[in-house]
Amino acid sequence: MNTKSRLLSLLLLLSILLSAGAATARAESNAVAAAERLCDGILAYKERQSGTSSVQELIDTGLSAAAGETAEFYVIALSQYGGYDFSLYESALLSYIHRNEVYSATTREKYALALVASGSTDSIIGTYLNNSVGQQGLMSYVFGLHLMNNGYRCDSYTVSSLIDTILSMQLSDGGWAVIGQRGDVDVTAMTLQSLAPYYAEHTGVRDSVDRAVALLSSLQNADGGYTGMGQANCESTAQVLCALSCLQIDQNIDSRFVKNGATVLDALAQYQNADGSFSHTHEGYNESATVQSFYALVAYLRMCRGQSGLYLLDRRNPSGMLSPDDTDVSGSQPSDNASMNSETRVIQTPYGDYIEIIYEDGSRETIAVSDSNGTDITSPTQFYGGELQNNSGGGAVRALQSATPDEGGDSSGTYRYKPVVILAILLAGAAGCVILYIRRKRNIKHYIAIAAITAALIAFVLLTNFSSAESYYSGAHTATGSDSGTVTMSIRCDTILSDDDLPSYIPDDGVILPATEFAISDGDTVYDILIDAARTYGIRLDADGSRYIRGIHYLYEYDFGELSGWMYRVNGELPNRSCGSYTVEPDDVIEWLYTTDIGNDL
Repeated sequence: MNTKSRLLSLLLLLSILLSAGAATARAESNAVAAAERLCDGILAYKERQSGTSSVQELIDTGLSAAAGETAEFYVIALSQYGGYDFSLYESALLSYIHRNEVYSATTREKYALALVASGSTDSIIGTYLNNSVGQQGLMSYVFGLHLMNNGYRCDSYTVSSLIDTILSMQLSDGGWAVIGQRGDVDVTAMTLQSLAPYYAEHTGVRDSVDRAVALLSSLQNADGGYTGMGQANCESTAQVLCALSCLQIDQNIDSRFVKNGATVLDALAQYQNADGSFSHTHEGYNESATVQSFYALVAYLRMCRGQSGLYLLDRRNPSGMLSPDDTDVSGSQPSDNASMNSETRVIQTPYGDYIEIIYEDGSRETIAVSDSNGTDITSPTQFYGGELQNNSGGGAVRALQSATPDEGGDSSGTYRYKPVVILAILLAGAAGCVILYIRRKRNIKHYIAIAAITAALIAFVLLTNFSSAESYYSGAHTATGSDSGTVTMSIRCDTILSDDDLPSYIPDDGVILPATEFAISDGDTVYDILIDAARTYGIRLDADGSRYIRGIHYLYEYDFGELSGWMYRVNGELPNRSCGSYTVEPDDVIEWLYTTDIGNDL
């Protein structure tokens, strides 16, 4: 090859490299711009939701008012996103901590992280670190490591021993999980976020992280997103984006995380709603999806800007931390009449209303104020399946026996309103036509429009069913087709009975529904059976559009800590899919169980 040819070859190679570099730069620039737009959309939504007009006002009012409840991860993310003042939030969270007993170890660690993010030096940070690490399984080690990564020290663990403990819990497939022997996407990603600062210098961490990253790559869906509990969802996708960003892995260009041309960020963006919020599974607003998306996006932007990982907090100040024994959690002692101060909430049920009083010392009192007919009640009572029971005991078994289905009931009566409503619509349509005729509006199009509106309203009435709470909880079995056998289902919350201050609607024996047989039809799911039980025995349910069960019998997720909520077992096993996608078989034994530790206490 002559000199001229070599020169041309070099110029061609240089041109290709420059073009590739420019394309990569454009792709990265587009991804950063997309992430910023998604973040701005979330903040705009939160401002509208809280009635504020700036991020600082959102922090000072909306997030400060939600301190201790839903604000903490927003604060952590915002502290890493911009230069905001968190002094009002810090005061609000410390006040919340002083007023409430925080039972969950991971919740205490979350509060401590939020305080660090706000620039606090309060002694509760050290206190919570010392009394929480390892107290609630894997996640309490993970969040404990986040705190120690920010310079705080624990009496029971060093950074090295805590890392060794977390690595020892890695599963054979390279992932981590709180239950089962297969790596869970969310738990694996969250564990990686805590180990990320040690990837370069710790051989054991590097090997474990590489295995976990390979697992996450293999579990990625064709659209770039991720599946958790058998369902593609926003939160699992967000956790992976956060983990990769903490590890300085750019999902936008790393071929391991680009599937069919789609990245993790591309998949996450598909969950954003038109108003800027995020959905769990493309079905409306979900708070957990929104906040997890926000802090994952912040983590990605920090990586692109050459900043530290999300949980290496810019405002950390461990040198200013007081000794845990120097003061109490608020810096002052409560007054003698603190127990007289209280908060109240009204809980409305199909069978009456009652007030739950939460005193400053954490104790609770529940007082019924009316029954299903609106009649005032002055003595404390419990509500079970439409019956008012005394607090003297008896549990759910007696309540279930008193709530058996009515015999000879007419289920069709629920929809007797329809003929009346249809007649009213027809009369209104006829009246409209008469008015048009009197006013000499003889154009046929007017009459056709009225007829079309009338027909549409009648169709709406015929295709929809409205019922009162009393008629919905009618005690009528709701099998969807010919019976193909039976299953047995129970609902229990006995894991919380050791708590001394339980609300009065919690049964004395922890049994909301004893083992009860239900007829099933082909294709029925665990969700269908739960709905059947709720309607038959008057059990209050709270589920979202994806059939995720938030609450049963007024007992909700997070009521007893960050890891509390409802789980179900079938024949003694915890399925790795949602209750709406688990089809039951004859003779299955279904158990709905309330857990305070993501199943580890079941």
